[in-house]
Amino acid sequence: MAEEDQSKKKTNNPESYQERKECIKRKSMELATLCDIKVCTVITGPNGELQTWPDNLDAYNEVLDLYSQNLKLEKKHKESSTPVPQLEEQQGEKDLLTLVETKLVAVNRRIRFLENKNVVVADKGKRKRTE
Repeated sequence: MAEEDQSKKKTNNPESYQERKECIKRKSMELATLCDIKVCTVITGPNGELQTWPDNLDAYNEVLDLYSQNLKLEKKHKESSTPVPQLEEQQGEKDLLTLVETKLVAVNRRIRFLENKNVVVADKGKRKRTE
């Protein structure tokens, strides 16, 4: 019971929140600097306040615009590419079915040929015996 109270205190502690928030902002800045990429961080506080990094809203909006553009492109790509694999899959199934059917026809022809050959050979054997 005492452990639960301590864990609740740590998570609801405003000082912990401030420390973690500053750590997240610092890590975002390090990531942007070291990797030379565009980063923004959105933090919603326990009271519902919204904080962002970078504090410059133009830089923040630029990253959000890039993100939304990528989402739109991915969505279009998924929408356009989803039917294509299904069509390719259906076409592949049709091709396989056609191949199997042609093989079946060829096998049936061969069976009839061999049956006819056996009948002819059997007929020739009977004729020889009757002669």
